[in-house]
Amino acid sequence: MARLASLGLIGALVVSVAASVTACDGGDATSGSAGAGASGGATSGGTAGQGGTGNMGGTGGELFGGGGTGTSTTGQGFDVQPGATQTLTVGIGEQTPTLMYTATLNGNPANAGWGVDKGEIGTVNKGPGPETVFTPTGTTGGTVNVVAGLNMQTVSRSIFVKLSGEQNGYDPNNPLDQPQIAGNPGDLLAGGGIGGVGGEGLGPKVDDQATLDALDNPSGDGAAEGLTMLYPYDQTVWPRGLLAPLLQWRWSVGDADAVRIELSTDSGSFSWKGTFARPEVLVQNGKPFIRHPIPQSIWSMATNTAGGADKLHLKVVVAKDGKGYGPLSQTWTIAPARLSGTIYYGSYGTKLAQNYTGAVGGDGKFGGAVLSIRVGDTGPKLAAGANGTPAECRVCHSVSADGSRLIAQLGANNSASSLYDLSPGGTTETPLAIGASFPGMYHDGSMALSPSAQLLPLPNNATPLPATGLTSYATNIGTPTFAPSGKLVAFNPMAGPQANPQHLVVMSFDLATLAFSNPVVVVDDVGQPAQTRPGWAAFFPDGKSVVFHHQSAAGVDGNNLGDLRTRKGAKAHLAWTGTADAQSVTPLNWLNGKDQDGNSYLPKLTAPINMSCTGDGAQVGNIDTDHGDDVNLNYEPTVNPIASGGYAWVVFTSRRLYGNVATIPPFCSDPRGVDLFQNVTTKKLWVAAIDLSGAPGADASHPAFYLPAQELLAGNSRGFWVLDPCKPNGEDCDTGDECCGGFCQPVGEDGALICSDTPPDGTCSKPQEKCDTAADCCDPTNICVGGFCTQKEPS
Repeated sequence: MARLASLGLIGALVVSVAASVTACDGGDATSGSAGAGASGGATSGGTAGQGGTGNMGGTGGELFGGGGTGTSTTGQGFDVQPGATQTLTVGIGEQTPTLMYTATLNGNPANAGWGVDKGEIGTVNKGPGPETVFTPTGTTGGTVNVVAGLNMQTVSRSIFVKLSGEQNGYDPNNPLDQPQIAGNPGDLLAGGGIGGVGGEGLGPKVDDQATLDALDNPSGDGAAEGLTMLYPYDQTVWPRGLLAPLLQWRWSVGDADAVRIELSTDSGSFSWKGTFARPEVLVQNGKPFIRHPIPQSIWSMATNTAGGADKLHLKVVVAKDGKGYGPLSQTWTIAPARLSGTIYYGSYGTKLAQNYTGAVGGDGKFGGAVLSIRVGDTGPKLAAGANGTPAECRVCHSVSADGSRLIAQLGANNSASSLYDLSPGGTTETPLAIGASFPGMYHDGSMALSPSAQLLPLPNNATPLPATGLTSYATNIGTPTFAPSGKLVAFNPMAGPQANPQHLVVMSFDLATLAFSNPVVVVDDVGQPAQTRPGWAAFFPDGKSVVFHHQSAAGVDGNNLGDLRTRKGAKAHLAWTGTADAQSVTPLNWLNGKDQDGNSYLPKLTAPINMSCTGDGAQVGNIDTDHGDDVNLNYEPTVNPIASGGYAWVVFTSRRLYGNVATIPPFCSDPRGVDLFQNVTTKKLWVAAIDLSGAPGADASHPAFYLPAQELLAGNSRGFWVLDPCKPNGEDCDTGDECCGGFCQPVGEDGALICSDTPPDGTCSKPQEKCDTAADCCDPTNICVGGFCTQKEPS
């Protein structure tokens, strides 16, 4: 989260801010009223009547401290020159050109205090007199405001930084080309693959002039050759902070000599052109050149610059035998927020914990475990499970929204469970007296609601809590889940007075009395075929709606299971509904893979794959072998408990194609039925954005993206995107939702961010900081969702 940084406050303490004092991660600045009083404590510089100097860092701080009144003047009295908005064209990674500003008071030089509102774009360095020099960081473009303050007055001047650059090939000596993405034949299928996304890494320089000319002037008929982008999808909404995507394409030529990738924003704040030859590993193994990543440093710069209404555009041209084809074009929205936290998911086939035998490939061993991916990681880590026998298997799991606790079933005894206390230093396992499969975890990890309708205290659950009101409605509940607020719970009533497996029910919960009440059927599939069932519900951060897995085919397992299996031909799509009634059930078509007309935009294979495979003994290799029905292969959603950037973020299991990396038949995911050492299964985790302003009754979803860092050679499912365990006051932070107190505030001369339990001077909350209502948010356009301020999605 970027905040206004100040340095060298000289003269009277400035306390009002006419320009914006906050912006989130390079998002657009917002205007404050003159004389409103700055919100925040001093971050650098001297006190009233005393000079000071310092360098403003990229994290920034609040402007000049204190509170009070003041005026903002331009042209007379206190003034800053140049006055007009300036434009700087900056090379990627460069810190030139610079720009000098001069402060005057009634035409005479004035020693002002200086700051910027977006330290990620540039810094100010005060000279010995009235001047300050703005220096771009070379890593982020966009509009930045330089703010000068003197004698209770402020003046703001805008600079539009246009970040641009080109590169030809991967350069291991260039710090902007991060080496972990370079091609390494031994790492192609290890962990999450190269860069966490698969593929062969960055290609070398293109030296052939004919190929360069072909990329500059594509003349080939790409449409006639069937040139198609397989991944990512057009109109995807991306958050900041993720690993760069792997661009994957298909055409009848089936190979390329080189690729040209271009990224640009609507506003011109960012533009980049990268040219790459066939990666070295493809030269070694003779396989076709059909995919290439965006360099990680470029992706970070592009997404930190673009945001909201300033869209990011992609163009891809490929060349073969001296002729260029394309461009393939896509437009993406970048949410002006950085997702954080950890995703915990079940992996069946992981190499991190081998506790089963009978795998078709490799040494015959494979494992079942719960793995974790922290945002930004390039591979997963083991969270629950161990090497050994099936007794060490841990797959079926639930996680509390605050990331403090996890419950997993034991592999050798599904009626038994273990509790895991989660911490950055590792996990601690404790056997539970009462087992619970896929329980509903209370948001702070203090309780779990079991399928037997028992409310179990944690960590010692030997005696259930004396809850009331639930068993009079249902005595067996399928996949229960609590809302982030803890005030609502959703489930399927599988047995009891109101049992109906085709219902999804929401009930109120009172923590003080442990009372469940007011049951509402929010999905009613009665009258539909028996296989049509709702389940795997998850609440959105505001608690006003739930997303759920809407089964349409039960698969080979049959239709007598309450947990809605996702294997052996089982089909489902994701839908959402309100928590007040069953009148608003709406498929999330864009997430599932359908456009506004209801047609699939997902790629399918040009011809079916003839692969024989089994799942738990059932023949499943002959189901949807061309991936023509991937829109109905979406399951098990969960929701990030924090809304950010104007969106809620849904994590779900899908068996869809992952471009040309994962292409085998969708139900070939059991290591005992297919060689997963040689074939990449399509059973993976995906993420999609949902508009916060949307409501069931209309589709508010967007095309999904592949979750980076998953093991490529394992089947992955049931991801929980949760907060990392909160940080106490005084620890370093990036955003308030990381902190136990709910605030992340600048301190000291360098504006370092640390956790706090109060906003500066008790004033207001920035995006992703604690709130009770929208009135608590500094930006009047923000909304309060799930207890944290957040932006609205761009209009």
